[in-house]
Amino acid sequence: MRKLILALVGATALTAASAANAALTVLTCDPSFDNGCTFDNSLAPAQSSISWSDSDVGTRAGGAQTFTGFVDFNNTIGGNYWVSLNTADPSLLFTALTITPLLGGSALLTYSGGPTNSITLLPATLDAGSYHLSFSGTSPNGGPEGGTLFFRAAAAVPEPATWGLMLLGFGGIGFAMRRRRRPVLAQIA
Repeated sequence: MRKLILALVGATALTAASAANAALTVLTCDPSFDNGCTFDNSLAPAQSSISWSDSDVGTRAGGAQTFTGFVDFNNTIGGNYWVSLNTADPSLLFTALTITPLLGGSALLTYSGGPTNSITLLPATLDAGSYHLSFSGTSPNGGPEGGTLFFRAAAAVPEPATWGLMLLGFGGIGFAMRRRRRPVLAQIA
């Protein structure tokens, strides 16, 4: 029984240690961004973000200016994430967002709905690895463009190892309860 308890404690410690290392890092960012890209992992693994800004996407007579941008990033641990793209400027509208593996492959996340200043995509599985984010939108009469891409951990189904530990724990509890001696009730004959 002592070995069982020590194994459970060790497995729990290993699981907690690997989850604490989840984070995003920026590999490359669109050279048109004034201050490059920044990433914030202070709330990782629950949430990480990548931010950028461009002070002037240019002007065009008679209407809004379109813009595009990209960020290549690395995700250090796989998982299910809610992905949302937001901007502080309500007049700035995103029209498309795509996340694809950097080494090629089909898009993992794609938004191509109507123009909006906030895009939230349903949970998607992003494995540990490198990804390419591309986006486009419009800015009224040019002006600044900037945004923040948030990755929030989604409530996920436990991994098989977690299920195994839970079943092992329940089995241990059942075994311990079964081994208890039951008091014999006195019977009147």
